[in-house]
Amino acid sequence: MGGRCVGPPGAATGAGAAQHAASQSQQRQAVARLPVSADCNTDEELTNWSATHVARPGSVYYPSSQRQVEELVSAAHTHGVKIRPVGRFISPNGIAQCADGECMVSLGEVDKILAIDKDAMQVRCEAGVVVETLLEALAPHGMTLANFSSIKDQQMGGWTQVAAHGTGATLATVDEMVVSMKLVTPALGTLTLSASDNPDLFKLGRVGLGALGIVSEVTLECMPTHQLHEKMYVVESGERLRSMHKELLQAYRHVRYMWIPSTEHVVVVVSNPVGDDDAPPAAAAPAAADAKEDKKDPRAPLRDMLVSLPGTRHAASEIERMSFADLRDHLLDAAPLDAQHVQNVNDAEAEFWQRSQGERVDWSDKILGFECGGQQWVLELAFPTGTLKDPSYKDLDFVQELKQHIKTAGLPAPSPIEQRWTASSTSPMSPAGSSDPDEVFCWVGIIMYMPPGQGEDGRTKITETFHKYAAIAQSLGDKYGAVPHWAKIEVLPESSGNADLDGKHPLARESVRARMRRRYPVEAYNKARDTVDPKHVLSNDLIETLFDDEA
Repeated sequence: MGGRCVGPPGAATGAGAAQHAASQSQQRQAVARLPVSADCNTDEELTNWSATHVARPGSVYYPSSQRQVEELVSAAHTHGVKIRPVGRFISPNGIAQCADGECMVSLGEVDKILAIDKDAMQVRCEAGVVVETLLEALAPHGMTLANFSSIKDQQMGGWTQVAAHGTGATLATVDEMVVSMKLVTPALGTLTLSASDNPDLFKLGRVGLGALGIVSEVTLECMPTHQLHEKMYVVESGERLRSMHKELLQAYRHVRYMWIPSTEHVVVVVSNPVGDDDAPPAAAAPAAADAKEDKKDPRAPLRDMLVSLPGTRHAASEIERMSFADLRDHLLDAAPLDAQHVQNVNDAEAEFWQRSQGERVDWSDKILGFECGGQQWVLELAFPTGTLKDPSYKDLDFVQELKQHIKTAGLPAPSPIEQRWTASSTSPMSPAGSSDPDEVFCWVGIIMYMPPGQGEDGRTKITETFHKYAAIAQSLGDKYGAVPHWAKIEVLPESSGNADLDGKHPLARESVRARMRRRYPVEAYNKARDTVDPKHVLSNDLIETLFDDEA
């Protein structure tokens, strides 16, 4: 179902509580008039995957069929009741969130796989299907998806609606896999869209952010199942990586870099289908002198550091069982905002990756997924960086500049700064949208973890520090023409107490709105919204902030 239920909303107090209660009461009275048969829960609190956003809807609807989705959207339109579609509520910025007391609809029970066509290499499924479930269903037919995100827990509708991506300079964002879709709209009913059937709305709707209609069904282009040969190694300077970079992007289908702040180390992860000529260029292979002969458990540097921390609360046997991500979380927990401590953790992580260098072969769905760590704040920016034949190297310049800004600001920036690439998309609302099919887009992600031992005050301070980090990254991103991933865009409220929120701060509302208008066809998107959803019942505060003229 949509999100993770963590219990009833916390009680508010004072005048704010009265207003909140009145708002919820009014909304529930309106919802009570909706003539729908879908199950409804009026006592849920939904928390996103990173526990950074909480939704307190007045009602959450759980339709179990296409007909119930249509009933719900039609009734919401008739009565002017806002209802926001939500998948697994994974997005770090809670883009599916509704305001307190409003309504949400989960397609978690609209999750059938309707047809698998091996000849056409296509699958037709309902929007609530989880990515991993779909991959498992395709495998017996010798089919898979070309690319997917680091985790595979997303529902298909939300995953495609925010232009999620994997990595590969010849592979576009996942919306490009969609060859047709059913869009349940408030004003026009259910529309079947494709490149030949209402193509303009199809292209906009593939990355519609849930505001052009509720995606109830998609047909996706697939590819044959295949194994990947992955190589992972550490490059010990940015300059050396620069000498390899063009060849790496050209030689491998999948390329990912993990830069370790406060060090010169860059972890390079590349893979190609088994059977392809995947021998790396001479420049790409790590020199023999770089290879680590130490065959000890690569987690040892992190374990040793955790054991040696003053006042560590963990028994040696517990530490021994911890995964790499758990060790990093617990190490950062000791002093997450102490720049020197975070640097020490980064140094230990660099040693972990040096000891982990090697190769492996496995099925693509096993290779392309990877461990992301625990609860976290994330900002990911996308920008064009030339073509495979003629790269601009802006991608490497960006990270090197960002690392220098981090150092100057004295930020406690944990590892990694992650860097991936995609081909361009023909969806105009994709961050990688472009009219040039040869253009390559770079995606750079920054992170700040919310370690498990932090209380409310600690999490608040980490959040404030992350916003400083994100402001630095986005300000630099404006120089490179970068926009955020839709599921990771953040807008700071003017009531946050930040004196710099005067419209010029990179995360302030006016700055974000101006950025959207420079990059996207906002006028066309708003015109489409006004046509399919004239009352904007599918909208929410974030959508209105980004796009509404009167916001």
